[in-house]
This record gives sequence, C-alpha cells and structure tokens, in this order.
Amino acid sequence: HSPGVQPADLEEVVQKGVRTLVIGRGMSEALQVPSSTVDYVRKNGIDVLVLQTEKAVEEYNALAAQGVKVGGVFHSTC
Repeated sequence: HSPGVQPADLEEVVQKGVRTLVIGRGMSEALQVPSSTVDYVRKNGIDVLVLQTEKAVEEYNALAAQGVKVGGVFHSTC
C-alpha cells in the first residue's frame, strides 16, 4: 500500500486520452496516492478524483453515464 499508486502505474490510462481519472484507494482507503501521482495526472490535462473504492465506482459509473471519457483504477481490498 506504500508507496502506493505511482505515475508509471497510470501511463497506459493517461495515454488512452481520458478526460477524468477516478482512483479507488480500497475499502478502508489503505492504498496511498502520493501528491506526485495526482500532479502527474493533472499535468496531462486530466481531472483526477481519489476516493474510497465504493464511492470511486459510483463516481466512475455516474461520469460514464454522462458520456464523460473516464478512466478508473480501483483497489478492491483494504
């Protein structure tokens, strides 16, 4: 869970041209998402949301239903 989600972990998603990226930190939010990772995503012109996984899935589904080009990375445990 540490060092958590790194910029290199998100390269493929960033390359897909998403406009928003939703990151789920796990059920108990144990997965770390460093500010350097958030900065990397934002510097690529992508909005980023870092949420508890259940909330992240809800947000992802809502954005997708609105037609937003959204990507998601979800930690399903912890």
